[in-house]
Amino acid sequence: MFKKLEDLSKPTLLSKTGVKELKQSFNEQYPFFKEVEDEIFPKKSNIQSFKLRSEYKVEIVQVDKDYICFTKEDLVIPHLKLVHKFPDLIIKQQVDAGAIKHILSGSDVLAPGLISQGGQLNQAQKGQVVAIYGEGKENAMGIGIMNASSDEIKKDPKGHAIQLLHHLGDALWQLSFK
Repeated sequence: MFKKLEDLSKPTLLSKTGVKELKQSFNEQYPFFKEVEDEIFPKKSNIQSFKLRSEYKVEIVQVDKDYICFTKEDLVIPHLKLVHKFPDLIIKQQVDAGAIKHILSGSDVLAPGLISQGGQLNQAQKGQVVAIYGEGKENAMGIGIMNASSDEIKKDPKGHAIQLLHHLGDALWQLSFK
């Protein structure tokens, strides 16, 4: 999804209402958020957003100098750096070692990589945002949306299980180091 970020708009400060709505969306989607809200959104922080001019209608949110999330449709999706800092923020799914290189190249997660030896499929619903971990790896390597519930994947372990949205090394990841 984030191959190039050449079409980023100029930053815009989020209004108090915009910040409140963002926090509310975080809270609705991620139960653990309430425990870390003040660390993610410190008082008197500079919160701004960048719109990505593309077919995806994505907005990237920055708090002070840290990119914390992006929005896509009605979803608030945490940046990988935020998931590395707060690993319990979202549900974890683990792929086997053979799938790692494909995911780091931007491929979606296929069902066999989640249910084979080395993979771990945790309970999640279709449309839910999840963190993608690799077998034997400590930190998440990607963020995606479940294309089917974990129960459906167990019954029919074929096809694209998770749509990859953001991964280590993509343009959004690299933007966070500039």
